[in-house]
Amino acid sequence: MNLYKNHTPREIVAVLEHSDKLTYEAKLNLLDTIRKQSIDVSTEKLEEQIAQKEAAIANLENLDELGFHYEENTTTGEIIVKRTSKAKIMDIISIVLGVLLSLVGLIAFWLLVAIFTGDNEFGLDKLFTYVLMITAGLVGFKMLSGIERFLDFNSFLLTKSGDEVTIKKGGLPGAQTYLSSQLGIEEEEGELVFHIDDIEFIRANQDNLVQRRTLETLLLKMTANR
Repeated sequence: MNLYKNHTPREIVAVLEHSDKLTYEAKLNLLDTIRKQSIDVSTEKLEEQIAQKEAAIANLENLDELGFHYEENTTTGEIIVKRTSKAKIMDIISIVLGVLLSLVGLIAFWLLVAIFTGDNEFGLDKLFTYVLMITAGLVGFKMLSGIERFLDFNSFLLTKSGDEVTIKKGGLPGAQTYLSSQLGIEEEEGELVFHIDDIEFIRANQDNLVQRRTLETLLLKMTANR
């Protein structure tokens, strides 16, 4: 999709002046539009920004944004993918907040029930407050999914040596070994899922070009024969 097909040359030049604030995909669209419309303006800065982002994608620097870290031994070709410490901390924070908000929701629900049983005096302000607290509790309950994620990925380790891939992950009976050719990426309900056989590792937004290309790059590196 070309984001700038309806822009005038003057508008495109104005956008180019602030190209450092654009997303990677928007920068690609902008450069493509300038070339197609043969607009007489320097794109050197824009091309440099795109090249820097593509170098970062090629080096899998953006994988950290998805909660994983990539390491490669250039001598042996061995690859290691593991969960980042930041992602683990975020999982813990999510669990703690989820527990607190769930408790708040449960207390509010009890107080709301008490209004209708006569044990708690009725008031519109109370009713409104309890509804908000219950809503927060429902959000907290959803956040408790972080417990499963933390247990699954706390000791997560994905290694590739030759054409074999070994995975350690919560819920699996010890380390499991597969062929690297069994790795793949599938689209599922608006997300990209990096997996091997029926075991999921990483999820990304399928509409985010950086995340898509990051997973595609990881797949290429993990399936390459060395």
